[in-house]
Amino acid sequence: MYRHFFKAFIDITLSVLGLIILAIPMLIIALVIKCDSKGPALFKQKRLGKGQKEFTVYKFRTMCDHAFEKGGVASSEHDMRITKVGKILRKTSLDELPQMLNIIKGEMAIIGPRPILAFEFDEYKDNARYAHRYDAKPGMFCTVDIDLRATATREQQFEMDAEYVDKMSFGLDFKVFFGIIKTVVLGKNVYKEQ
Repeated sequence: MYRHFFKAFIDITLSVLGLIILAIPMLIIALVIKCDSKGPALFKQKRLGKGQKEFTVYKFRTMCDHAFEKGGVASSEHDMRITKVGKILRKTSLDELPQMLNIIKGEMAIIGPRPILAFEFDEYKDNARYAHRYDAKPGMFCTVDIDLRATATREQQFEMDAEYVDKMSFGLDFKVFFGIIKTVVLGKNVYKEQ
């Protein structure tokens, strides 16, 4: 019952409350982003969701406009494309807050495998174990975020994602949620290259 009904109910309820409570802080973040650099406050990108179906993920923009086209995914905090405000947002994971909109739309969950770009899974598309990560909605946060975060290899991430889908429960989601808070507070492993 949890994975088929209560998880989505809890996720949507918490996201609606989160947007209400955080509406003003999120507006302030958006204004600061606009003042800090040219470009939109929100970053939108196609990612793979449940069943490997593409959807548009929302995040606060942390890099210069059109940064991905200029050099792909940022792997180091010294990447010159990351804005001053962006460094703070990434370290605190505040850039993830707009994904509450994805959750309300039914595309994501609070806890689940992180949504990745389609090409990032190309090498593993024939691996049934890793493809199991797509049997659940992607999440704002996942088990890999508790400790490894961005330093995890793709293989580590995908295995942990598959294991999460196997063991998905309220207790596990509760543990992951509060475990991530500690990781974010400590600012651990924000980038692959520390």
